[in-house]
Amino acid sequence: MSLSPFLFPPAVASRDHPGRPIVQRNETRQFVSRQETKGDAYMTEPTDISRRAFVGGTAVAAAAATIATAAQGAAPPPAPAGQKVPTIFASGGGFFPQAWETSLMPEYLLGLSGSKRPKICWLGPASGESAANFETFARGMETHPCEVRHFNIYQPETLDFANYLMGMDIVFVGGGSTRNMMTLWRDWGFDKALKTAWEAGVVMSGGSAGLICWFQSGLTDSFPKVLAPVGGLGFLPGSTNPHYNVRPDRISQYRKFIADGSIDSPGIALENDAAVLYRGTEMVEIVSTRKAAKAFRLTRTATGFEEVPLPVRYLGV
Repeated sequence: MSLSPFLFPPAVASRDHPGRPIVQRNETRQFVSRQETKGDAYMTEPTDISRRAFVGGTAVAAAAATIATAAQGAAPPPAPAGQKVPTIFASGGGFFPQAWETSLMPEYLLGLSGSKRPKICWLGPASGESAANFETFARGMETHPCEVRHFNIYQPETLDFANYLMGMDIVFVGGGSTRNMMTLWRDWGFDKALKTAWEAGVVMSGGSAGLICWFQSGLTDSFPKVLAPVGGLGFLPGSTNPHYNVRPDRISQYRKFIADGSIDSPGIALENDAAVLYRGTEMVEIVSTRKAAKAFRLTRTATGFEEVPLPVRYLGV
């Protein structure tokens, strides 16, 4: 199978950090308790911009009030007993803070698997399978009991993708170019394997591009100098928009595309450090590792759009 060299342009490849150790393809890492406090700018984002005005929406607000809230702390809500439920947990960005050992998001994610030592597979096609990005993710998991693997689609160890993914407890999709990633997955048929694993109860997760990919559509910066709609896998209805507090045009463009029908409605917009949990196609809750992190639901109306805040549970104390 031949792949176009244009799938990953230099702008994507340049996100790699020079001077980092090269990670062997499809590497397996096992971590127990070593702590490390190094940060990585690739996983951190700017702080809030000035807050937007909200459009009223009583029906949407009432629906938001029904979202389940769990007990305080990093434990996720319990899954239905005795069954594997399709689960997606993905963030708007900033999955790991600079102080790795203080992050509660990995603890929450690992708790969704139901395994004492879950196997978690990192997928990095959005960043051109960046070794540096995998190292960043792997370091972030070092303080947690888990086994981290990297499936490199450029050098796949097997073409039986579904069987490989079914051997994992969690799949984590890294950030980068959503459009390139979706093109690559569809060309290889990897999208079908992901759906098979998700339906069987393997937890799907990620951040940024790893949030967008699970929805029907999303807002991406994959194109030069513009934000544009991009199609996703369609596991979840509607659309999404990560990094909602990073760039003002992420707000204005998402509203515009919701209103004119260029992107699917309803939409979920997540600021950095906020993440959403779905079981099946139903939203369970939104959590955050930053007290001020926010999330919003946008809905197309006859006159434009409605945008309302959603409840967010802070994982800290």
